[in-house]
Amino acid sequence: MEYYHLRTFVAVAEEEHLTRAAERLNASLPAVSAHIRGLEEELGVALFSRTPKGMRLTAEGRALLEEAREALRGLEAVRRRAGALRQDVTGVVRLGLNNEAARLHVPEILAVMTRRHPGVELHLVNSSSPRILDNVRLGRLDVGFIYDNIIEGGHEVAVTPLEEVPMAVVGPTSWSERVRQADWDELAGLPWVWFSERCPFQYLLESSFSRRGLPINKVMVGDNDATLRTLVAAGVGLTLLRRDDALEAAAAGEACVWPWEGMALGLALVHRRERAADRCIEAVAEAVAEVWGLPARKR
Repeated sequence: MEYYHLRTFVAVAEEEHLTRAAERLNASLPAVSAHIRGLEEELGVALFSRTPKGMRLTAEGRALLEEAREALRGLEAVRRRAGALRQDVTGVVRLGLNNEAARLHVPEILAVMTRRHPGVELHLVNSSSPRILDNVRLGRLDVGFIYDNIIEGGHEVAVTPLEEVPMAVVGPTSWSERVRQADWDELAGLPWVWFSERCPFQYLLESSFSRRGLPINKVMVGDNDATLRTLVAAGVGLTLLRRDDALEAAAAGEACVWPWEGMALGLALVHRRERAADRCIEAVAEAVAEVWGLPARKR
């Protein structure tokens, strides 16, 4: 039994699909199938049942999955320890960005990494907070910036808080007087341009309205900040933006801003908890801490 057998077994079990597992492992579909077949032959049990919808663990597969994960964690610990013993840090780190690189101080982080760890190659991936969290958990990303109100129980991630990002409700400029004088009840009754599932903006607003017992009048859904801002400028309804984006839209004559300033989202850096001692991840986390002015990490 080889390392790649266990790695493939766990990937197929988590993805429940051979093609997705192959993409995750950066391997060919025949190779993934061969790994599973070889492992089943060596163990003498069927690990999966093949269905039209994908791969489903058998009872034997479910019984062995956690032990396979534990074995992989042990092997990764050996690799991390060996890496820590090396003076030079080398490798690839896939870093998820949930906002513009400049807002996340990525140029400054890259400068620190280039100066201290030239052997670490950073791959920057622009995405949304929910996708970044999922991909960090699944191992498709190593580290990521997210808004932390989407983190739920069961996510095995370590979280480093960075800052509180002020948010603001915005509306069409033709509604300026009405929005400026509105309370929460009046806001709830106005049309809203809403957000895609698991969006941090959605969670923040739903929490604000639900604790006041107010239903929300949702008339349309947008999937990114630029779309939300465009729909507001077109007079469709209210939405929520970062306060700096909201003020920029107001200065451009595209929106009015509700004057209340009590909402904020926590920006954080996340990685899998079990990889905290990975020297490449440590190097990135230390660079982020330095650039963001956080206390030095204890070794």
